[in-house]
Amino acid sequence: MYTKFKKILIFFIIMPSIFLTGCWDSREINTLAITLCIGIDKTENGYLVSEQVITPKVVASNKAPAESPIVIYTAEGRDLDAAIRSITTKSSRKIYNAHLRMVVFNENVAKDGIKDILDYFARSPEYRTDFYFAITKNTTAKEVLSLLTPIESLPGLNMYKSLTMSSKEWAPTKSIRIIELINSIILDGKNPVLTGIKFTSDKVTPKSINDLKQGSGIRKVTYSGLGAFKKDKLVGWLNEDESKGYNYITGNVKRTVGYTYYTDNVKITSDVTDAKSTVTSSLVNGKPAIDVQINVTQNTGAVGGDFDVSKEENKNIVNKMSEKAIKIICEKSIHKSQTQLKTDVFGFGEVVHREHPKLWEKIKNNWDTEFTHIPVNITVNVKTHQLGEVTKPFFIKEK
Repeated sequence: MYTKFKKILIFFIIMPSIFLTGCWDSREINTLAITLCIGIDKTENGYLVSEQVITPKVVASNKAPAESPIVIYTAEGRDLDAAIRSITTKSSRKIYNAHLRMVVFNENVAKDGIKDILDYFARSPEYRTDFYFAITKNTTAKEVLSLLTPIESLPGLNMYKSLTMSSKEWAPTKSIRIIELINSIILDGKNPVLTGIKFTSDKVTPKSINDLKQGSGIRKVTYSGLGAFKKDKLVGWLNEDESKGYNYITGNVKRTVGYTYYTDNVKITSDVTDAKSTVTSSLVNGKPAIDVQINVTQNTGAVGGDFDVSKEENKNIVNKMSEKAIKIICEKSIHKSQTQLKTDVFGFGEVVHREHPKLWEKIKNNWDTEFTHIPVNITVNVKTHQLGEVTKPFFIKEK
């Protein structure tokens, strides 16, 4: 079923130089409609595709734009190829897709399966492989693409930058490109996740009348949780804590912030600066078990209340509280995946396959069931290093 995806992966690895693009002079750029983001919604007869394209003349101008820097083109088709080809008839400029930054699926599209969509993007020479994917929550992809943002005049670029930054600085999100996504689908023992995107309640003042003409224009979007897949179909969601736990387990946490309470009146903020995980498998009575070792390095940030983090015993308390907090969110993530979602997004099956290949051959066809009751032991080790220049709270009374 997924053999063709394997061939595509080999093609990407061997032949990337074919798709390198050259430089364009300014006159050539002004003849193009550069696609930044593609949104895909479900219809009764197929797909509704929305393309967010740049108006190069407006973007290049040093003056405040009197018109929107983006245009949204939409078209419906029985499949993705037909819809995208139809869009080319609506633009007076040549649609240029090599600078695509984001592909956004509607939630219903993801539930029905994204295999054919990925196949289209993987096969087409018009697209590079460095764009991200996300899933809309409680809204359409078209609505998300139609927003203008208060910081970036190009919404698609803003979504790309935001996901890149949040994946580095805020653990509940994950940036994923097409090769990794296909790889997670075709390999046994692991299923993919994609970050969700939704509207917030925040209001933004539009920059011009034309901003409103392009779409909703006065709302913001934010990334929210991870969508869990079984092969190429969305089966449910991990919330913020569960998504953070997932990223700790899979070694995707680069930097983040954690909160613990020593007492009701003492809140401690910790800045995680590094996190690594090691996942191994053991056999218990002939059946697989999973061991997860997570090592975290952090700094103590803000301390609210009467708690002196300069004392060694208090630093050890912070370490233990942080270890407990991280272990809890990891256990929540695993519990939901095993009992509700019933999908191995952690790659535990890959670990069993790698370390116990003979056993894997016996259980791989039934791994979805095996995963739901495999025991998982989590060990977390936290070290608090730098405590900052000021380690003693200003308002502690000397005793």
